[in-house]
Amino acid sequence: MKIKAIIVDDESHARSFLKKLCNFYYEDKIEIVDQCNSVSSALISIKKHSPNLVFLDIQMPDENGFELLSHFESLTFEIIFTTAHKEYAIEAIRKSALDYLLKPIDVQDFKAAISRLDAVLEKKQSINKYELLTENLNHSNSGKQRIAFPTKVGFDVVQINKIIFCKSDGSYTFIQTTEQQHYTSKSFKEICELLEFEKQFLKVHRSYLVNADYVKNFKSEDFVLEMTSGDEIPVSDQKFRKNNLIDAITK
Repeated sequence: MKIKAIIVDDESHARSFLKKLCNFYYEDKIEIVDQCNSVSSALISIKKHSPNLVFLDIQMPDENGFELLSHFESLTFEIIFTTAHKEYAIEAIRKSALDYLLKPIDVQDFKAAISRLDAVLEKKQSINKYELLTENLNHSNSGKQRIAFPTKVGFDVVQINKIIFCKSDGSYTFIQTTEQQHYTSKSFKEICELLEFEKQFLKVHRSYLVNADYVKNFKSEDFVLEMTSGDEIPVSDQKFRKNNLIDAITK
């Protein structure tokens, strides 16, 4: 069965380009059932066509793309956001385990987003990622943002300021919080990228990312950090010098 999709963007050339990408690479998989230039016209179209997917531009003149979410108690379709601006909202999208494409849209990024969409549609996840997105947008400066990451059985959601440290574990990442332990199928590199704008997180070793708020002390003779959880985290000499570690953890 084909994926029914609607493109929502106030710029006609952006709608046309995205439709061409879908038709060229996924003609047998994706059917563009409508194109809309505003949130209001998208609401009518969604009601009429019941799509599986909406490509949704964030910046539009009247209502921005996020405001579309407020018109639904629950969403029966997936969303891939599109935007020309890399801003704080993108971080909220990423932390909510949602997909987005930066304009001008790169073909490989587009293909990767569709590949992830296939996995989501095949195994519908239990968390309300759009509700989490709204929450993260509202709490962008409050320290109460949460992050969603995939596990073997679905998704775990963790409050960011409760993460003590993250550790690379092959293709998985181990995450220790103040409440429990988690394993995510996201790579350590991806977790670091998700948390890179959180000033309390420091990469102290090629395999460790720590939350400076939970550092108890630094053992200079062993070059390890003792965390409030009792865990000891190795520190590489390179990261120690690059991050000016002593200043960073005593701020």
